[in-house]
Amino acid sequence: MAFMKFTTSVCVVCMTLVASALAAMTKSPEYGAVLITEVMFDAKTSKSEDASTSKSKSSGDWIELYNPSANDAINITGWKFTDRSEKKVKAGKKTRGHVFVIPKFTLEPKTFAVLARDEVAFRDAYADRPEALEALVRGSFKFGLSLKGETISVLSRANETVFSLSYDDKNPWPSPDKGSSLEIIDVRLDPNDALSWIESYEIGGTPGAVNSNAVAWR
Repeated sequence: MAFMKFTTSVCVVCMTLVASALAAMTKSPEYGAVLITEVMFDAKTSKSEDASTSKSKSSGDWIELYNPSANDAINITGWKFTDRSEKKVKAGKKTRGHVFVIPKFTLEPKTFAVLARDEVAFRDAYADRPEALEALVRGSFKFGLSLKGETISVLSRANETVFSLSYDDKNPWPSPDKGSSLEIIDVRLDPNDALSWIESYEIGGTPGAVNSNAVAWR
């Protein structure tokens, strides 16, 4: 009985925290117009095939955005990617180095955009994947993506939430092996439900392309 009371108390606390987070978030009229469909937070480092060099290649952290619309292009110029709350971004508190302003970029219907922590490293790591390079947005975000999970968001030019994802490293969330990404299985599913995500089948993930374990992609 004591265990049941403890479990109930934990659930109540969790629900309260989630409700507080939602209350603090202002959903943009464009909410859901762009989705985060893939996250790389533990990129694998591989040695160069050129024996004359000792260079290693790693893409670094990156995320993939997707426009699910069949007809409408979306201008994401001036939108922001951040690991800080909407409230902090609006107030400008403790956000230095944690807000990436997206440069000129338009997401055509059913296409992808990739935001990388290190644009040069990403281009080097995916030099043989034209779809990844085509989707890559110019510039680099300065903050890393946590291995232990966190909340990452895309904000509109008005600093309202367009999309927010809270991932974790605890069960039932997948724990990708080093070099694999976190992929959403179906873009119609709740992105904040752990069961909507899976470890990528392909090492390096599939930036700029349909996910390797996708069940449905509409």
